[in-house]
Amino acid sequence: MNIIIFGPPGAGKGTQAKIVAEKYKLDHLSSGELSRQMLGDKILGSKIKKHLDKGELVPNKIIIDVVERYIKKNKKDKGFVFDGYPRNIGQARALNIFCKKENLTIDLIINLKLSEKESLKRILLRAKTSGRGDDNLKTSKNRLAIYRKRTAPVLDYYKKQKKLKVIEGKKSIELVAKEIDSLIKSINK
Repeated sequence: MNIIIFGPPGAGKGTQAKIVAEKYKLDHLSSGELSRQMLGDKILGSKIKKHLDKGELVPNKIIIDVVERYIKKNKKDKGFVFDGYPRNIGQARALNIFCKKENLTIDLIINLKLSEKESLKRILLRAKTSGRGDDNLKTSKNRLAIYRKRTAPVLDYYKKQKKLKVIEGKKSIELVAKEIDSLIKSINK
């Protein structure tokens, strides 16, 4: 089973992806976490850092390669929960092509809907404990603008495939997790 979880910064994608991955024994594939892990890479590290520090998306060429390598390395697992990937139409198309080639199916796509006001509030609250350099007001506003411009259109792309489900992300972690669980059970019948 392979699931994509979307939502603006601060919507709880990572939290929910971890819950789903643990419950269903899936591999949590976080493009943001993979990017941060690559910061130590001699070739790609400085390029990735430059984009992350500005709140920009890591260029498609780099992130698509990183994600595809990760999937190939971990394909033996039961499936993946994609958290923060794909983030634009180019990545969505690349993922579709890759999945066909690797005989994988995306079974469910979930959008955690959250207002920009609530998103900023959550990010600034998270900044107090996260230690992430991109959890600040200026960078967060830029991340939200990029989400609106580049990631939100991906939702329409998947809506046309009739796989997109929307959940109100402002609800508690437990309520959102319960709704996601119901969606997963409905596709596993």
